[in-house]
Amino acid sequence: MKFHKTYTNTGLLFSALILSAQASAVDFKAGETAVSLYGYAKLDILYDVGDISPGTNGLGEFVKFNNIALDGPTTSGHTDLHANESRLGVRTRTPTDRGDLVVNIEGDFFFGGFRMRQAYGAWNGITAGQTWTNFHTFAGTTPTLDFTGPIGRDATLRQTQLRYSWKNLHVALEDPSGVVSGTSFDGGYRAETGGRSIAGADVDRKDSLPDLTLRYESGFDNVKYSTAAVLREVAFDDGDIDDSVIGWGAFLAGSVDVTPSTTLRGQVTGGDGLGAYMKLNPAPAGYRVGNNLETIFSWGGTLGISQDVGPGTLNLAYSYVDADWDDALEDGVILSNGPGGTAFDSERQLIHLNYMWKPTPKLTYGVEVSQASRSAVDDRDGDVTRVQGSAIYAF
Repeated sequence: MKFHKTYTNTGLLFSALILSAQASAVDFKAGETAVSLYGYAKLDILYDVGDISPGTNGLGEFVKFNNIALDGPTTSGHTDLHANESRLGVRTRTPTDRGDLVVNIEGDFFFGGFRMRQAYGAWNGITAGQTWTNFHTFAGTTPTLDFTGPIGRDATLRQTQLRYSWKNLHVALEDPSGVVSGTSFDGGYRAETGGRSIAGADVDRKDSLPDLTLRYESGFDNVKYSTAAVLREVAFDDGDIDDSVIGWGAFLAGSVDVTPSTTLRGQVTGGDGLGAYMKLNPAPAGYRVGNNLETIFSWGGTLGISQDVGPGTLNLAYSYVDADWDDALEDGVILSNGPGGTAFDSERQLIHLNYMWKPTPKLTYGVEVSQASRSAVDDRDGDVTRVQGSAIYAF
């Protein structure tokens, strides 16, 4: 058995596309198959102050915008310690007469138990299973200790898919009812009020076509860049009435090493009917009004800088999302329960400032201050400041 450096993921910190973030793995051979066991144990210490909704005990394990209070009663000063981001994975590589066969299975401990993050195989440019949606890149993402990371960018979620890669071009058919697509459209009604709303269950949603995603990712010298697009059908069918519309989205992301110790990163994302394909988009892909389905336009972006300082790296990132609810309001969709009640966000902002120190390649210590704020369609707003300390022990 031998040890050597390889790439894995710790939220947005450990990424194969962030060269400064390396983890380690345990490698051995089983017959002709090379096996890598990888993972890490991570402790997060969280303290939240600001406009926190009672009963939520802070922003949560990671930044959850719905826990930010909009006027009304608030509570402040919440502490939480957890190790739920801790991760375990196995990756195998088996030679064949037509190229290596790669299998990757990975999970973490969020949401009350061990959950599957990735389970896929890859051979000869064909990837099949659950892995990062093809509408995704790390090229423009500034490292954070917060598992949420910058918002207003591509969805950092894993989707069941069939993908073909040729050099720098990647094309995929993705599950229309998966974690990205399936939570981003509501055709239902709010039964308790009798009014039209996007807040209920997808009682009449229909998924008849897979989502189509395309991505091109490359770089030169000290520059990395990525661009992608998604096309999707958003549809409902209640047995008597049906309608469908085409949703779309695109992003452009990149990074540049301004100096050997300074890196700038950024991304712009937007689309109509984009829904959860944009990170923490407050709007679903569409909503139903009577017999018709309407899409919602949204956009966002992030900009950040990383600077080597002393034995570690200082990272600063700003991110933003905006959802256009104007048409939905004109159509009479219920977007708010009034003062003190729930409301749909029109804007969200998130700022991260952190310092990460790696005394050895297998160990990371960091401290971070972040501020999350949201503005609702009824002009109410709120914000919460989080102080976070993290320790990451990788193998």
